[in-house]
Amino acid sequence: MSEVKRHKTHKKANISDVAKKAGVSIKTVSRFLNQEKYIREETKEKVISAIKALNYSPNVQARGLRGERSYMIGLFVDDLSGDYISKVQRGILSGCEKEGSHLVVEVLSERGSAAKVRDLLSCVRFDGVVLTPPVCDDMAVLNALRDAAIPVVRLGAGIPVPDMALAEIDDYQAARDMTDYLISLGHHSIGFIKGDPSHGSAHERERGYIHALQAAGIAVKSELIVQGMFCHSGGREAAATLLALDPRPTAIFSSNDEMAIGAMASIDAQGMKIPDDISIVGFDDHVMSQIVLPPLTTIHQPIEQMATEAVSLLGKVTKQDKSMLQTRIFLEYDLKVRKSAAPLSC
Repeated sequence: MSEVKRHKTHKKANISDVAKKAGVSIKTVSRFLNQEKYIREETKEKVISAIKALNYSPNVQARGLRGERSYMIGLFVDDLSGDYISKVQRGILSGCEKEGSHLVVEVLSERGSAAKVRDLLSCVRFDGVVLTPPVCDDMAVLNALRDAAIPVVRLGAGIPVPDMALAEIDDYQAARDMTDYLISLGHHSIGFIKGDPSHGSAHERERGYIHALQAAGIAVKSELIVQGMFCHSGGREAAATLLALDPRPTAIFSSNDEMAIGAMASIDAQGMKIPDDISIVGFDDHVMSQIVLPPLTTIHQPIEQMATEAVSLLGKVTKQDKSMLQTRIFLEYDLKVRKSAAPLSC
C-alpha cells in the first residue's frame, strides 16, 4: 500500500491577521499601508511589529482594487542600455520602495509609439509614468498618456508641456560653466562634440557652449562642432574629425561622457597624451569617468536623485494634489575637476 505524504500548507498572513496581532482595526492597518497621515507613532510601531512578526507582504493588485491607487509606476525609455538608464532605474526603485509601489519598464524604441502605449494602458493602470529622453519629447506618447489622464514626470525634456511635471538640471548653464572652465585654462580653440538632436539636453548643452565662447569674445567656428549622437563610436569618430583639422583644437568638450571616452580612445590611437597634447572634458559623470586614465573632468548630474524625486512627485499627484503636475524641479549639478584637462602650455 502506497503511502501518501501530506504536507502542511502555511496560510499566508493577511491584513486581518496583522490587525488582530497589532490590536488595531483593519481600517487602521489599511491607512498605514496607504501611507496616510495622522496615525499615532505608537500605533505605527504596533502595526510594523505585527507585519514583521507575521512576515506579511501586501498584495499590490489587491491594494489597487480597494482604493484609487494601483501602486504601479511606469518607466518608458527608448533603450535599456547605458549608465544613464541604470541610474534612472535605481532612483525610481528607491522612490518606489518609499512609496510602497512597483516599477514597470516599457521600451519604446520607435518614435510615435502611441498604439503601443494605449495597448499597455489597457492592461496596466499606472499611478504615474516617468519618461526619459527622447521619449519625453515624443508628442504621440505624451498625447496618449494625456488622453488616459495618467500623471507624467519628464526627465531632461526639451519641449515645454505645461500639464506635465519636469525634473532636470540646467544643462545650458552647466555647459557654459564647463566651457568657461576650459577658457580659464587658456583654451580658445575648443572642439565640441554634440549629442543626439532628439534629446532636448543636446541642444541646451550646445547653446551653453556657444554662448560661453561669444561672451569671452571667441569666434564660434562651425568646423569645431561635430555630431556624436551620445554614443561611444560617435565620440570616437567625432574626435578623429576634430584631430584632422589644421590647426587642431587644444581642447575638446564632449557633451556626454560616453562620447568623451570614445574620443579619448581616438586620441590615444593617434599617439597623443591627455592632457599634455590635448585636454578633454565630458558631461554626466558616467560610472567610467573616474576609472579611465586620466580620470575625466565632467559635469555631475544627480540622475538617481532626479528619478527618486519624480516618483515622490507622482505620489503627491496621486494623493489628489493635481497642482503638482505644473512642477518643474531643478536639481544642482557639480563641475568635477579631475585630470583630463590642463592649462594650455605656451
